[in-house]
Amino acid sequence: MQRRSVQIAGELEQEILDGKLPPGERLPSEEKLCERFGVSRTVIREAIQQLRGRRLLRTIKGSGTYISDPSLESLGSAVESYSVLAEESDFLELIDFRILIETECARLAAKNAGEQVIRDLRRILDAMEKSPVSKDKFSKADIAFHLTIARGSGNGIYAILLGALEKRCIAFAQANRGDGDWVTPVISGHREILDAIEASLPDKAADAMRKHLLSSRRHFVDLDR
Repeated sequence: MQRRSVQIAGELEQEILDGKLPPGERLPSEEKLCERFGVSRTVIREAIQQLRGRRLLRTIKGSGTYISDPSLESLGSAVESYSVLAEESDFLELIDFRILIETECARLAAKNAGEQVIRDLRRILDAMEKSPVSKDKFSKADIAFHLTIARGSGNGIYAILLGALEKRCIAFAQANRGDGDWVTPVISGHREILDAIEASLPDKAADAMRKHLLSSRRHFVDLDR
């Protein structure tokens, strides 16, 4: 039964993606879906629940179930679900994805970040320098620094995508930072990025971010070996 509901959810999802079920349109009734797929209401309800979990459907009490309107939150939810459920062997691909996005975020932030974003970045970096003893607090501040740069880029999609990777990145950092001096290179990398953003140097900011994240990638590759 579970396998059949997954198949039905997959078919309906493809129809949504193909535009056959456009945003805002009401989903056919459970009765019609039962007739179409030759299954019970229980199976249909399981399929609908799966699509709700993917933010592809929304239910209005007393009205029915509708195809969701496009939103950045739905995109972020899908990426977050993938990042949390992804196997450890897939984490390198997530790092590469971050490098691609965050390099451009830093470039754009050097052009678009206002004074409030600059102040927020300074505050976060100061906090990291003053209290580096807690891996939990340091890791959260580390990600907050990157999220603030994404916000400063002025591109909402970049900010949503990076925010969706936050939980997995924090968990990885907490689990894999050893007892050596990992604090100094992280802070140094952040300082270089911030200096370039403050100076409105897009290429330098992008290069600094790429270098900073490549060091994290090398660390992961070394752990994997």
